[in-house]
Amino acid sequence: MNITVINSRKYDFTDEKTNKKINGIKISYIFNDDFAPVVVDANEKGYQVAEGTLTLDKEPNLQQVPGVYEAAFITRVNAKGQAVQKLLDIRYVSTVPELYVKK
Repeated sequence: MNITVINSRKYDFTDEKTNKKINGIKISYIFNDDFAPVVVDANEKGYQVAEGTLTLDKEPNLQQVPGVYEAAFITRVNAKGQAVQKLLDIRYVSTVPELYVKK
């Protein structure tokens, strides 16, 4: 599945309660790769922004932001018994302007 990464930010801190070092990359993205207009219904238009995290070893895969990436997800079950998708990996496809074509 292709996504458009619109922001990435590394984090690195120590949890004060557990003294555990926590680090990774926070990713903001949309489930789209061509920015075609979207009308969900009479009340909603456009794209919702999703967020996920990646491990620091995936940083070389973030070649350009914003950019289009092929994304790998895994489906997990949260504490409420709901299925949620967790971002696992990304592979660079192209910059956003290369895909934007007005039809």
